[in-house]
Amino acid sequence: MSGDDLNREIAFAGQRVKQKVIFALTLASVIPLLILTYAFQAPVRQILGPISQYTEAFTMPALLVFTGLLMAGGGFVVWDVASAISRAAHLATATRVADLPTVPARKDEIGTLMTSFAKMLATIEQQTDEINQFPRRLDQLARQAFRDSLTSLPNRSLFMDRLAHALTRTERRGEQLAILFLDLDRFKVVNDSLGHGVGDQLLIGVSQRLASCLRPEDTIARLGGDEFAILIEDVKDDKAPASVADRLTSELQQPFTVEGREVVITVSIGIAMSTAKRMTPEDILRDADLAMYHAKGKGKARYEIFDKSMNAPAQERMDLELDLRNAVARGEFILHYQPILELPTGRIVEMEALVRWKHPQRGLLFPGDFVGLSEETGLIVPLGRWVLHEACRQTRQWQLATPGSNLAISVNLSARQLQQPGLVEEIAAVLRETRLDPGALRLEITETVVMHDAPTTLAKLEALKALGVQLAIDDFGTGYSSLGYLKRFPVDTLKIDRSFVKGIGQNVEDSAIVRAVITVAKSLGLSVTAEGIESADQLEQLRSLGCDHGQGYYFAKPMPSDRVPALLLTTAPWAGQRASSPVLVNSKPTSNGH
Repeated sequence: MSGDDLNREIAFAGQRVKQKVIFALTLASVIPLLILTYAFQAPVRQILGPISQYTEAFTMPALLVFTGLLMAGGGFVVWDVASAISRAAHLATATRVADLPTVPARKDEIGTLMTSFAKMLATIEQQTDEINQFPRRLDQLARQAFRDSLTSLPNRSLFMDRLAHALTRTERRGEQLAILFLDLDRFKVVNDSLGHGVGDQLLIGVSQRLASCLRPEDTIARLGGDEFAILIEDVKDDKAPASVADRLTSELQQPFTVEGREVVITVSIGIAMSTAKRMTPEDILRDADLAMYHAKGKGKARYEIFDKSMNAPAQERMDLELDLRNAVARGEFILHYQPILELPTGRIVEMEALVRWKHPQRGLLFPGDFVGLSEETGLIVPLGRWVLHEACRQTRQWQLATPGSNLAISVNLSARQLQQPGLVEEIAAVLRETRLDPGALRLEITETVVMHDAPTTLAKLEALKALGVQLAIDDFGTGYSSLGYLKRFPVDTLKIDRSFVKGIGQNVEDSAIVRAVITVAKSLGLSVTAEGIESADQLEQLRSLGCDHGQGYYFAKPMPSDRVPALLLTTAPWAGQRASSPVLVNSKPTSNGH
């Protein structure tokens, strides 16, 4: 229907409504007349006298006839009005909103009616469109809630729901199911080196390959990041999931082509089976996760099947984390100090602060027992803050107790600490509070930490250097830094890792590496410190190569702070001569001298 036809139809309907309403009002006005007639019939009969007897014959029939006509007229009016409105509404509903004419600017009842119809049609059309789109929107919401947006695989929520139903079925039928927990090896390296776009494409490719290796009834989900989970039902023993794990490992070993570049990725897999004991989805997924971490610990690119013995280290780790969270507040940490000597003179010029944890139940714990956990949980930040403050405070006390002393202190700086926005200001505040000269503080950063996010790290190191502190690269030679980066970083010292010092004079490769590091450092104007010196032969080899400083068990093991003053006053037996025996301070050693 055209817009003109619709306008005419609405106008005609409006006029009919107006006419019928007037007619209805006219009929309604008859009612008072009839009532008055009936009320005054007795006085009228008296006035009429003899002829009043004839009025009785037609008074009641006339009232009944008028009442019937009134009712019929009213019913007809109502029916006619409803028909007109229904006709106009039907025509308007059948007309698309886009075809509606512009509502005429009329001020009478017809204009008001047409405006109301136009609004009603727009509302009906909008609601109709929303109803038609509801299934599609519902599907979109369901996909957003239960599907991974990148790979379109089920997400964790949907996977856990399916796993809960599967566990119920297996319990009722007396069957078993298996969960495979997958984590891509070295995926972070791909993201950092090739970019997150390549990483996303790789995840899509991995998800497609994984799905192609499974049966239609199996469920694969992306739990987040580079973690995937697979649900396999109706398994008899662990042979079936182990076979699936072998197939997945083999499939992923084939190179991926992403943006014209070949990328090779491997996967570590943990397998957990349901047991006769009632299990929750969280329980079995946690078991598979633990098995996956054991696979990574055994070299990656493999699978491990969960057994109960894997729970003990996880529980111990959880207990240790709970204790660690309150250890700083309870004052359970202490510092031990290991001297660093000037090799040509044998003078102690620096101390390295090494943290220890006096655990109430486990005794004295060394960094290898808790530093990794501190890094993962972020607790290394408050711990590192305490270490820095205590080391600077103690060093200043030693300086004041030894007039003319320029003893320096070396403190390790973790990756988490280096990422803290207010690190420079925090170190400056510690130096002001302890009144330690910035030049007496040397911050040690591992080679791997230095290379992570190199531009940001460079800016942070330059800010620290501007503060006046000394910077050292610890464990040099074990990372992957290039000479170009080494030239750019504002470091003062390279510390040769103990693994190279151990073989000096005996292993040709180790000797060559130590010689090369010293040569490179000298050419860049850097000093060199050798870690892990344990014999007079190693000391003489390093002196002959021009190494500046050294530390190790040959000189002294890490010791409590109260033993340091006596060591500082000891005449060094290493100055310019070959020592017949080392001077050691009794203290329980660690595997790395820390």
